[in-house]
Amino acid sequence: MKALIALFGRSPFKPIQAHMEKGRACIERIKPIINAIIDNEPAEFDRLFKEISDLESEADIIKNDIRSHLPKSIFLPIDRRDLLEVLDIQEELPDTIQDIGILLTLRPLKLPAGMKEPLNNLIDEVVRVCNQAADLVQEFDELVETSFGGKEAEKVLAMIEQINADETVADGTERAAAKKLFDLEKEVEVLDVIMWSRVINKLGDLADSAERMANRLRLMIAK
Repeated sequence: MKALIALFGRSPFKPIQAHMEKGRACIERIKPIINAIIDNEPAEFDRLFKEISDLESEADIIKNDIRSHLPKSIFLPIDRRDLLEVLDIQEELPDTIQDIGILLTLRPLKLPAGMKEPLNNLIDEVVRVCNQAADLVQEFDELVETSFGGKEAEKVLAMIEQINADETVADGTERAAAKKLFDLEKEVEVLDVIMWSRVINKLGDLADSAERMANRLRLMIAK
């Protein structure tokens, strides 16, 4: 039995799923931390920022452990390089969310009342896409059992199509939020416009990362 375990190595799928759940936990904190800035709640912001930083560090530990223990030669139903690429894209989620938190610490920011709704709409769309990507990673076990084929593959491909469709909606919501921000630029200091514009771009990056991860999984199924 030990020889068999040594031959096949540790399954990397559970750690990859655990890593994705750290990203999901960060995703759940995007809206609260941005609204802590909007509502001028510094103590709440500090609490959430620490939680995000801790989660990002925990995700890093899991990522490094996977990289250290994934053998170069291992019997897997997918290519090792594909697996590592999915991991790298996953890592963009907690990293980007931490980046958003850092941006929000650089200077006191004010947001005109007219921006709160479009910004929250964007956050909701981005969170939806990222959570769908997290759900997708949780399908790895079933995909492995079916050798990336059959009804499970069809289910996952349908999930990927939904992610692509919702990411397109998120793109439109991002443009609407950016346009509203610049429409209101006379009500906002120039530096605030620049900083909120960067936050909006980073939110868009999250949805882009989720879509890229989904499309990478599509290619894995196609192989």
